[in-house]
Amino acid sequence: MFYNRKLASIAASVLVIAAGAALAVPSSASAEETTLLLATTNIPTAPLNVRVIHAWAERLNKEGAGVLKIDVRDGPTVANHSNYYDRTLNDVIQIAWGLHSGAAGKFPRMEVTSIPFVTEKSEASSVALHRLYKSGLLAPEYDEAIPLMFVGFPTSQFHFRSALKSPDDLKGLKIIAGNKTLAEIVTALGAAPVSIIVTEVYQALQRGAADGTGTPWTAFEIFKLAEVTKYHVEAPIGGATGHVMMAKKKYAMLPEPARKLIDKYADEQETRTFGVFWDKVQEEGRNISRAANQTIVELTPAQTAQWKQKLASIEAEWVKRTPDGEKVMSRYRALVQEVKAGS
Repeated sequence: MFYNRKLASIAASVLVIAAGAALAVPSSASAEETTLLLATTNIPTAPLNVRVIHAWAERLNKEGAGVLKIDVRDGPTVANHSNYYDRTLNDVIQIAWGLHSGAAGKFPRMEVTSIPFVTEKSEASSVALHRLYKSGLLAPEYDEAIPLMFVGFPTSQFHFRSALKSPDDLKGLKIIAGNKTLAEIVTALGAAPVSIIVTEVYQALQRGAADGTGTPWTAFEIFKLAEVTKYHVEAPIGGATGHVMMAKKKYAMLPEPARKLIDKYADEQETRTFGVFWDKVQEEGRNISRAANQTIVELTPAQTAQWKQKLASIEAEWVKRTPDGEKVMSRYRALVQEVKAGS
């Protein structure tokens, strides 16, 4: 009997220890939760962060509790506009927002949106880019990365420190151009392109290092450009592109439940919503200058025809120097019209 009681006592002790161990060890779901660091590369108060990226991450975190956690980091500390792509590929971060131009030379086909007089709205441009990717025409550029959302920014406009004699008289002016195609447009219109990164545009205009800049209205709130510009020429002179992306290698290593969740929140509708957001920011930026009673002019039909004639070679040159340029340009135009028609 004593032996049986001793065995019973030992068994009870084992059960207590086992129960304690069970409480100390995380559940299997928690142990398998994957955390991905997302770098926004922008200040915390940027409309993009406040109204889109944080909300996107919160939706994934809510649905993916125990499976996937998106850890959002704002600001340029973990990644910035110049290094976000490399830091994502090197697994310093796992997801990033950035402009394609920040990965110099990697995405020439994405510059299709920089061609003037093709489209104006971000929604149409962004969805067209998503469909262009799905067609396979962008595959050579996305050999290392997976795009989760695309953005074709609203078209750029010209913004000047002081009034012009005529909106189509740009001769002799120095205009900031953020990409090669825009620099070609500025040159074709008789002005001199100036290369200055977006974070230094305010200071350049304030000092008079440039007379104007070619940029969408979306930059006006975050970079306070209405403080250093007074005269604006509305013309669809092409736009830039951006994406939320992650490394293809990291994506392939995700547990299947986490990968499926990422896929769910990387569909065309997410890109469309992103585009709609930028169209709203474009109008908000325009309204800042309107509220300040600044001059905003549109080209007349005659001036538009004249600009189109001056810029006719821009598209041809882009097609010539870009891999698959003719196919990409033709397909992109068709997709933009498809989206505009309501599909």
